[in-house]
Amino acid sequence: MALAIGTGAHAATNLVTNGSFTSSSYGATNNQFGTGVGGQGVTGWTGNGGYNIYFGTSPQTNASTQYSPPSTGEHFGASFNALSPDGGAFVALDGDSAVQGGISQILTGLDTTKTYTLTFDWAAAQLANRAGDITEQLQVSFGGQTFVTQLVPVTSQGFSGWQTATMFFTPTAATQTLSFLSLGTPGNLPPMAVLDGVSLTVPEPATWAMMLVGFGGIGAMIRRRRQTLVAA
Repeated sequence: MALAIGTGAHAATNLVTNGSFTSSSYGATNNQFGTGVGGQGVTGWTGNGGYNIYFGTSPQTNASTQYSPPSTGEHFGASFNALSPDGGAFVALDGDSAVQGGISQILTGLDTTKTYTLTFDWAAAQLANRAGDITEQLQVSFGGQTFVTQLVPVTSQGFSGWQTATMFFTPTAATQTLSFLSLGTPGNLPPMAVLDGVSLTVPEPATWAMMLVGFGGIGAMIRRRRQTLVAA
């Protein structure tokens, strides 16, 4: 028997700035977030070298052609679905081992006694002018802790579909860097990871209290069920 535990009206605050990538100084024809040396332009985020592309102008309809004019073939294939669960702009990170795309953000005011929940939407994709099966995953670092998503295989010109990842981190300092790095195989295709909806939260006291109440309810149900079985 499942028990749903509500969190009430007090939603946890997202500590990530511009986690939906909707705020940027880039225009419709100038959306390269960082090529080769990294770059600025997307509010709150820094390109860490490699190949990063920002999709921020009507991404639901234009993502397949924003990379560059379709005549060059430098855009996502027809199976790519730009509409992420977050529903807005996103970034694409090249997974080629020679030009791995990465982005990061410095977070402050962290509490080293608490565990933070990181969630984000991501998917694996391939540019339309490349062919061949690929694999893709994201490496996520927060301070001195590093995790990777599951390894996702994608057939030539395919798209994995959006998925939501959840990770848990305990800060070791009040100021730490959150970073994402695209890891793909093989090189020169290139495999790419698309990222959106980045959120880092810590449960508020009221949320923890409700969770404890919920867990207590589960324990009470288990005890009553055991007593009923013994009586029978």
